[in-house]
Amino acid sequence: MKERFDDQTQADSRLAGVRVLGAINGIELFGHERSNIEVFRTLRALGAQVRVGVHPIEDNHVRDELERSGIETFSIPFGPQWSIQWVKRHPSLIFTNFWKVWTSSRAFSKQVRNFDPTHFHIGSPLVYSYLSLALKRHSRPLVYRMGDCPPVDSRFNLRIWKMAVRRADHLVSISEFVRQEAKVAGGKDSTVIYNLAPTFVASDPDRVPERTDFPGPRLLYVGAVSEYKGVGVLIQALGPLKTRYPDLCLDIIGGSRYDAVDRSKLVQVAKDLGVAESVHFHGHVSNPVEYYKSASLHVHPALWPEPLGNVVMEAKREGTPSVVFRSGGLPEMIRHKIDGYVCAEHTPNALVDAIDWSVAEPARLNSLGRNARASYDARFGTDRFNRQWSEIYLRMGSGR
Repeated sequence: MKERFDDQTQADSRLAGVRVLGAINGIELFGHERSNIEVFRTLRALGAQVRVGVHPIEDNHVRDELERSGIETFSIPFGPQWSIQWVKRHPSLIFTNFWKVWTSSRAFSKQVRNFDPTHFHIGSPLVYSYLSLALKRHSRPLVYRMGDCPPVDSRFNLRIWKMAVRRADHLVSISEFVRQEAKVAGGKDSTVIYNLAPTFVASDPDRVPERTDFPGPRLLYVGAVSEYKGVGVLIQALGPLKTRYPDLCLDIIGGSRYDAVDRSKLVQVAKDLGVAESVHFHGHVSNPVEYYKSASLHVHPALWPEPLGNVVMEAKREGTPSVVFRSGGLPEMIRHKIDGYVCAEHTPNALVDAIDWSVAEPARLNSLGRNARASYDARFGTDRFNRQWSEIYLRMGSGR
């Protein structure tokens, strides 16, 4: 895939002369990080020069993915999340964090001098907080891509978010849900640009294990292995489903350094419910494309108000329909009972009904899959993404 990306870079020059200096503080390839990387890849593919600041930790998957994409990186010593509760327990953190603000801003300013960017690009209020001194000092246009809702549960972090919004010359929301939440929280209006399904650069698709002992419907979950993502609810739905489809199985893709406790709890839930043999935890998979292709149905039952959901885009791209809960921006991606299914309730019974309706008739399931792929091409494809992002940067000018 990297070769195809490089060919695209040479072919398109609509952003020639644009120099983007960005930053990503995360070190794991979760949805937020993958989506920001996809934007930087796109800007580079459109002819822009891109350089991105990342955390200097050695085991940084974000830096590795950026560099595999041919994007230059540099180190920014980001600090941790801002937390008043932690500061109360450990008062010295206030000095540590403000020192990180100084050193992070200094590292960013050095790149401003060396790289001479035409634009800045950030994706979170946390990044803004650590670069705030540099972003105040240098007057380049700032694009703030809002991949999450405003942190309304923290007055301190909400204040940082509002500062980032005021500094931004253009706000981009990843869904209509995020756009509306930002307006309610006191932010200015933004442009909605739905994510592009992430590219798996220079990685062959992982092979899907054959399950001859479970030849029935094959369900797929991809994402963080945690309760708030609804994995437990999905496992609970398997009991009733297996009375109708004894050969049904569930593949669970996802794993990080943070999920060991949740994973062990969910493994025990599957054992307690008597469905452990049908649930397969595969851990981290570098390139899950073949898993999407082999699945009958993709299920993403997020219990929290998820801003969007890259995994639904990935499933659509491979022609696999999704079942989702009515959470956050997820319903925006699916036309109910046309290219997927939106559950009315966040319950195991709702999942049972949705999955049963989707897989009961092969002709219906095939139609859902064809429509999912057509939906991706029409509403969420590469041409749309390239056009929208190029318009953002061309509209602003350089500001130098």
